Amino acid sequence: MLVENQIIHCQIFIFILAYPQSIQTAVGDIGGSIEIKCSVFNANSFPIAWLKFEKEDSTKTTVLSIGKELIVGNSRFSLEVFIENGTISHILKIKNIRNTDIALYRCVVMCDDVDGDANTSADIELEVNRPPLILSSSSPTVVIAREGQSSRLECYADGFPKPRVSWTRQYNGILITGGNYYRGNVLRFFNVTKDDRGTYYCDAVNSVGSHVQHIVDFRVNFAPVLTVSKIMYTHIEPSKQKVDVQCLVEAYPAPKIEWLYNGVVLHNDNYNRIVETATEYQFTYSTLNFLKIDNDRYGNYTCKARNMIGTAEVTNIGKYSFH
Repeated sequence: MLVENQIIHCQIFIFILAYPQSIQTAVGDIGGSIEIKCSVFNANSFPIAWLKFEKEDSTKTTVLSIGKELIVGNSRFSLEVFIENGTISHILKIKNIRNTDIALYRCVVMCDDVDGDANTSADIELEVNRPPLILSSSSPTVVIAREGQSSRLECYADGFPKPRVSWTRQYNGILITGGNYYRGNVLRFFNVTKDDRGTYYCDAVNSVGSHVQHIVDFRVNFAPVLTVSKIMYTHIEPSKQKVDVQCLVEAYPAPKIEWLYNGVVLHNDNYNRIVETATEYQFTYSTLNFLKIDNDRYGNYTCKARNMIGTAEVTNIGKYSFH
C-alpha cells in the first residue's frame, strides 16, 4: 500500500512555501505492510527526515531517518530514496505492522537559517485495522447510585474503524432515554429511581472482528418499601388450620426486618417462627408463622424494615380473632 503525502517546496536561499493540507491517514492491517511516501520539490542539499510521534503522548518522539540513513534500529522499518524530475522522494516502509506502529509520522525538510528554525513538514497518521476493545475509562462492572440523585453509565471503546457504541437493558427493558436501544457512550440518569436498577449492556462494534460487550450491574440504594402484607390460611379444617402473616419488603441495601406484637419485638419461640427468604432484585419475604392459635394472640402486629437509607413499617396487619 502506497500513500503519498503533500508536496513541499523548499527553494534555495531558504525560501519555503508549504501548501496547507489536512493530515492524511494511512491504514494498514496487523501483520501487513505499508509504504508512506514523502515527495519534496527543489530540496537541493537540505536533508529530509522521518519522525514518529506517539499518539498517546506526542512528546515521545523517535527519529526514524535522516537523509538516506535509517536511524531506527528495527528490522521491520526500511527506507527507499530516489530522485525524479527534480523531486526527491523518501519512502518509509513498515512490514509486519503492529499496534505499536499506530502514530503520527512527520516528514521534515530541515531548512535551517541563521535567523532560526525554518523547517517545513507534512504529517501522515498511521492507523491499524483492529477490533473493538472496551477501555478502562468505562464504568466499572458495578455502579451504585442513590434514589433521587443523578448518575451515569459510561462506555468507551478503542478500535479502527472507530467502534459504534450502544446500550441495551436486560430482558429488553426500557432505558432512561425512553426506548430499549440507545446509541452513544453515556447513559444519564437525572433522578434515579429504584426502577432504574438492573443489568445494562454496552455493545461496541466495527467492521473488524466481532463485537465486544461490557456489562454493568446498576444498583440503587433506596429505603424499604412494603409492597405486600397478607394473612394466609393454609388448611380448611379449623383443627389443622395454620396462619401465616407474610410481609414482602423491597429495599437495597438488604434491610433488617422485625416483627412486633403490640410494640414488642417477636423472636422464635413456642408461639412464633419467623422465616425470611430473599429473592432476585432486592425483594425479601418475611413470614411470621403462628405455631399456636388462640385468642391470646389477638392484637396489633407490625412488620418493620430498615436499612441505611430509611425505615418503613405496616401495622395492624394481624389485628384479628383466631376463631
